[in-house]
Amino acid sequence: MENQKVRKLVLSALMAALVYVATSVIQIPSPVNGYVNLGDCFVLLSGWLLGPWYGAAAAGIGSMLVDLLSGYGHYVPGTLIIKGLDALVAALIFRALGRGKTAMLVSGIVGETIMVLGYFAYASMILGKGLAAAASIPGNIVQGIAGIAIGLALAVLLQKAKAPALSDLEL
Repeated sequence: MENQKVRKLVLSALMAALVYVATSVIQIPSPVNGYVNLGDCFVLLSGWLLGPWYGAAAAGIGSMLVDLLSGYGHYVPGTLIIKGLDALVAALIFRALGRGKTAMLVSGIVGETIMVLGYFAYASMILGKGLAAAASIPGNIVQGIAGIAIGLALAVLLQKAKAPALSDLEL
């Protein structure tokens, strides 16, 4: 039992690192003071593979570290909560719908909707940008769609490969 907890903790740290790398290395500049990245596919994978709590921690911490270390410190609290909720809700829906491809798609759509609306609400109300925060919605939608598509593809590949380190996890 103790070995399982250590294994899940190590895989959570690995997923947080993958979220960080996918977010910080693959960046497509956005005309509205930010960038589109591929971190969301690993945010969703974190939830699907690790479950709601470990997945939320991995997704939130990995994403938050990007903001913290790349000069977007004002987004740190929002990113921690938004990306954590993205993975948490995706994991809960994924479990509830039976852990199949349809469950991944539906949970990914809901999770990424949380991301899009979450960043709009955070920038609008907390950062004081008001309705000007809506300018980031199209970029976040593109990021979310890419995250769902690539996350689903990676999850299917992991399933087909019967990855031994993941055999007892959520997927």
